[in-house]
Amino acid sequence: MPIPKESKEDKKEPDTRLERRIISGENIEMRLEGDGNEKRLVGYAAKFNSWSVDLGIWEKFREKIAPGAFADAIKTSDVRALKNHDPNLILGRTSSGTLSLVENKTGLKFDIDVPNTTTGSDTVEEVRRGDITGCSFAFTVDEESWKYLDDGSVERTIDKIGELFDVGPVTYPAYPDTTVAARSLDAFKESREKEQREKAEKEQRDQQKKEEEARIKEEEKQEQNKEQKSERQ
Repeated sequence: MPIPKESKEDKKEPDTRLERRIISGENIEMRLEGDGNEKRLVGYAAKFNSWSVDLGIWEKFREKIAPGAFADAIKTSDVRALKNHDPNLILGRTSSGTLSLVENKTGLKFDIDVPNTTTGSDTVEEVRRGDITGCSFAFTVDEESWKYLDDGSVERTIDKIGELFDVGPVTYPAYPDTTVAARSLDAFKESREKEQREKAEKEQRDQQKKEEEARIKEEEKQEQNKEQKSERQ
């Protein structure tokens, strides 16, 4: 199997929009396949239309991924299969054919041809024993939509993944890193507040205009009444 050459992509600086999400427990579907010297790790890094846990800090905030969100990213990204997002613990790579990614009606499915390395062997054993029960993926968002609910909570739908960096098992499903999502939420809130201010200002201007038109109309009516009264005299 040819060894991929180091590219500019290997050296590029991390994207400041990078986000990571983890699924674990009942949402995860990961299993081992194969026998002998071949071991494959198969599962879902993400599932569509599955609401996340509450990701908010100061307010309720949850998100889901829309079907089709990964379609472009898996075609253009050279994705790594990493353990714990650690580039030193590599399990596979799409450009080398040792990681396969497919988007189906359920979500983003991965198939890793686990290497015969210490990392690979340890990961296989940890999954087999049930010590690893979480999966995670690192990504950027190109398109998203937000929605405010009546109870004050906020929902985010990720409509399109911009770039997919890595997928893989995680030994300790820590709380998701939502820093970038929080910044995006703040931007959405600022935009919404601006729209509300502009709407209120427009309504105020419209009301003032109506009142002014009514005042002018009333003055004209009074003037007409005066003229008619003067003519009768």
